Amino acid sequence: MIDNITVTLSRISGEHIVTALTIACIFVMLLNRKINVATVFLEQLKVFRNNKTKKISLWDIISFILCPIFLSLIMVGWHAFYINRELAQILTTAFSLIFTLLLAFETILVSKKNSPNDIEREVINQTFISAVSASIFALVGIVLSIIIMFVANSLVVKVSTALILALSFMTIMLLLMIIKRTFKIFMGDDSSK
Repeated sequence: MIDNITVTLSRISGEHIVTALTIACIFVMLLNRKINVATVFLEQLKVFRNNKTKKISLWDIISFILCPIFLSLIMVGWHAFYINRELAQILTTAFSLIFTLLLAFETILVSKKNSPNDIEREVINQTFISAVSASIFALVGIVLSIIIMFVANSLVVKVSTALILALSFMTIMLLLMIIKRTFKIFMGDDSSK
């Protein structure tokens, strides 16, 4: 029995132990209530409500969530696309720029949240929620890109690539929605849903 445990422990390399400890630390950090972003994503689901039926739109769920995940799985699983270190560096920069721009945009939206028009105020709130969601996706994209730059494990690279692609597609969809809604707010159109 002790020999089996010794053999098993000798197969575990220092790299595996460090990886396991790193993952454990990340989970502990993310479990802190002060940074729990689950409410942001629950609010984002409410943005996908159909204005007429007041039910969450299946079309929006497919477009904004399922298709990005499916596309990323196709690219990684079927086409064997993986993000290398050089591309990860470029993505880190791109996600950082997107995050910074969205943070500035969110600041502007906060100043507009007291609009006297109820519909405009609701659209501003929903646009703000989408901007915050896209910011979180960009932030996670930065972390995953940095992981790819420093971890050589092929499974980690595959999973990180799939997550980065899905988050990228979701961010693009949210950015397009934000652009459309901002345009509608600017034009004074109340049909921006």
